[in-house]
Amino acid sequence: MTQPSFKPPTVEQGVNALLEDAKRGACERYQHYESLVRQSPGKAVLVSVAAGYLLHRLPVRSLLVSQVRLVTALAPPTLLAFGAAKLCEFLQHQGSARQPADDNPDGGNLNPS
Repeated sequence: MTQPSFKPPTVEQGVNALLEDAKRGACERYQHYESLVRQSPGKAVLVSVAAGYLLHRLPVRSLLVSQVRLVTALAPPTLLAFGAAKLCEFLQHQGSARQPADDNPDGGNLNPS
């Protein structure tokens, strides 16, 4: 009885799947908002003017600086975790490639003594 070999997705495949989902969602939202603007352009202009005014009044520079600081603080541990996951995948691949065949009942000993 052989067990079906389940091969978990790699980290790279998982990241690519997340990026594809994000790209698809962004395209869908863009198309939705484009149709809303085409339906009522006056309302869209008023909303964009209000958003521009709010962005002008908000301390955008300090918000941007805080975001950059957060990203620079979180980048090294994130890269370490990603590297550790890739190393784990590599070691698992190397381990599965080196497993001896179970065809010989002597446990791999070819010399009968």
